[in-house]
Amino acid sequence: MGVGKRHGKRFRELCWPEPVLTFQSILRRIFAAPLLGEHGRRFLYNRVWRVERGAGAGLKLRFPQNSDFVSGTSELPVQQEIAALLRPGDVFYDIGANVGFFTLIAARIVGDHGCVCAFEPHPHNAAAIHENAGLNAFSHVRVFEVAAGRNTRNDELIMTDWDGGGALSSSVVKPAAAARRTAVRVVQLDEFTKTESLPPPNFVKIDVEGAELEVLDGMINVIIRHKPHLLYEVDDPAPDRFRHRWDDLDQRVSGLGYRVRRLKNSYPNLNWNVGHSIASPSEQ
Repeated sequence: MGVGKRHGKRFRELCWPEPVLTFQSILRRIFAAPLLGEHGRRFLYNRVWRVERGAGAGLKLRFPQNSDFVSGTSELPVQQEIAALLRPGDVFYDIGANVGFFTLIAARIVGDHGCVCAFEPHPHNAAAIHENAGLNAFSHVRVFEVAAGRNTRNDELIMTDWDGGGALSSSVVKPAAAARRTAVRVVQLDEFTKTESLPPPNFVKIDVEGAELEVLDGMINVIIRHKPHLLYEVDDPAPDRFRHRWDDLDQRVSGLGYRVRRLKNSYPNLNWNVGHSIASPSEQ
């Protein structure tokens, strides 16, 4: 290899170490450049992306907060359980739906004869779910800009400096990068499913930043009567509290007549404790 080519190759490795221009590399470079930051945000948030792989491969997505949504690698064990257990015509509740990544995956699986109900209190995220469902022509997605809890009430959502990771003021875990608060409506799902005439769920995914037990308590009658699959996330910066909360939640769900299994760690390199459990009715 000539000197010029060798130096050129080394320069590219230093300045652009990834062989392919991926969403992750675009994201890092745009937001690392102060003069391009605002333009970069507009580019990222206005462009329609296609999920590259995983259970969501080919789905259209706008407003991705996480490069893993576009690469299709976000929480692969969770994706695999949804793909394995959900069926055409089923009803999926996505509680804490963020921008709708898992909402879209479920909507494609259940099809037009099924239904997906997305519950997301963050106003920007709720709007993004509407947008993303429309991009994929999923008319069977219903979006509710509410949080789920033990009782119906008004509360505050502690929001971060990005549009994910917000938590209710009553949550066990408070966001590490709290930026502001906004008023939100909290609904008890046992009551809300009746007033909104929602079909009973076959599968419920819960990702609510410390309010997991609140959600379960508020939909206990739905769970006992209809026995949906339950997939829930537990996260906490404190290792001991994380283990205690996860154990308590698994025991609570097991006591409702479920077989509980913990999933492979989706975030092995993250400096934050995150775990997922899948629970299926014992009689199945």
